[in-house]
Amino acid sequence: MNLETIQLLYDYTYWAHQRVWECAIQLDDEAFYRSLDYSIGSIHSQLVHTMGAEWIWFSRLQGVSPTAILKNDDYPTRDAIRTKWDSIESEVYDFLTTLDSKRLSEKFSYSNTKGTVYEDSVVGVLIHVVNHGTDHRAQILAMCHQLGGPTVEQDLISYLRGQ
Repeated sequence: MNLETIQLLYDYTYWAHQRVWECAIQLDDEAFYRSLDYSIGSIHSQLVHTMGAEWIWFSRLQGVSPTAILKNDDYPTRDAIRTKWDSIESEVYDFLTTLDSKRLSEKFSYSNTKGTVYEDSVVGVLIHVVNHGTDHRAQILAMCHQLGGPTVEQDLISYLRGQ
């Protein structure tokens, strides 16, 4: 895995996040916050979880081991989610600019939210975050469909064809 590929994957990820976000914000409040018997609940919960996962992994990559993931109650509105997620996206891109091939191949240690220490590779975590986002975007789109809302393509090939 090289730096160009990592950059491509993150450009794709944020392109796809934006497309899915545009579907989610078209839902009325009842649908946006409705708890569904699927994955982790509501679309609101899915968005905060996905955003929180990016935040926690990039915190860990930078030597900080948060003791808790972001909570729904701290991001009760779409505006609050969007503001935080835009900040996280900026931080992610800032981090990516600091990477070189050596750092990409290194391992790093961190503690999870329960205090268990792990060691993972930088590249492995970077790929994990992209994959995790893809999984939850697909879940959000399925939920939007179930609620009668809009859906979109989010495949990597769709992104590549548009470039």
